[in-house]
Amino acid sequence: MMKNIIITPNQLKREFLIWLLCLIAAIGLNIYSIIYYNTSWSELYTHIGYVFAISIVVYLILWVFRGLFLLVRYFSRKDKTD
Repeated sequence: MMKNIIITPNQLKREFLIWLLCLIAAIGLNIYSIIYYNTSWSELYTHIGYVFAISIVVYLILWVFRGLFLLVRYFSRKDKTD
């Protein structure tokens, strides 16, 4: 029998904030590269698709690391209770 998965509004808000921080970091990286390579500021809005894609990739990478961290924490707690 399958269990229902319940996603609370607080979990949705937390995940949205994490992705928003990834988006801000990607925009910051875009601004840094514009300044570093002395290119046109129009790249800030013309490359917004790439910035969104980078933010999603960074979010997914963080999601994997967060999952691995939870697994390690779960197994380390399980060993201590035995």
